[in-house]
Amino acid sequence: MSATLSESPQSLFALVAGAHLLAVSSPGPDFAMVARQTLAHGRSTGVWTALGIGSGIAFHVAWAMFGLGWVVERFPLLLELLRYGGAAFLLYMGVSALRARPTPPAEPSAAGAVPGSARSFGIGLATNLLNPKVMMFFVALCSTVITRDTSIALRLGLGAWMAGTTMLWFSLVAWGLGHQALRERLQKQAHWIDRGMGVLLVGLGLLSLLPVN
Repeated sequence: MSATLSESPQSLFALVAGAHLLAVSSPGPDFAMVARQTLAHGRSTGVWTALGIGSGIAFHVAWAMFGLGWVVERFPLLLELLRYGGAAFLLYMGVSALRARPTPPAEPSAAGAVPGSARSFGIGLATNLLNPKVMMFFVALCSTVITRDTSIALRLGLGAWMAGTTMLWFSLVAWGLGHQALRERLQKQAHWIDRGMGVLLVGLGLLSLLPVN
């Protein structure tokens, strides 16, 4: 199959792009973090978080696309470090959300001060980079369909597409969840929503401790 795909850039692009779209639209830590950030702090915070996640995808794609997957095979400890680091990060964010308390109507947010763009971007970047399952997805995908004959231009195009569509998808999630009317209706229950997202993040953190196959 690899040989056929290498002769047909359009087929390779469609296959990789389709697999990525299915993966990025599946619920997971990235979705949970964008939802939590948006509902707690607003649309802008959610979009910056989405941009951070997309940047993490760009790193993973570059890592896998240009033959660095062998590092994972040679140094399995790297995956273990990522797994525990990612779990610790998700657990920290989840516990922080669980501590949300009801806020008087005069106060704008039940989740504390609104994080700046750099911090929101960093949260999204860390959420994605510290997820070893994302790394393994791209290593497996690229090692299956990318060959030595695959042009640099096509590799860069695929990388830009996957990073860009990730940013767009999660920005749309943030845009939808950050609608002012929706947030105003949810404001009275904001601390419960934040706690619910905290439970989800803690659960995802615990699940990420499971071995990566």
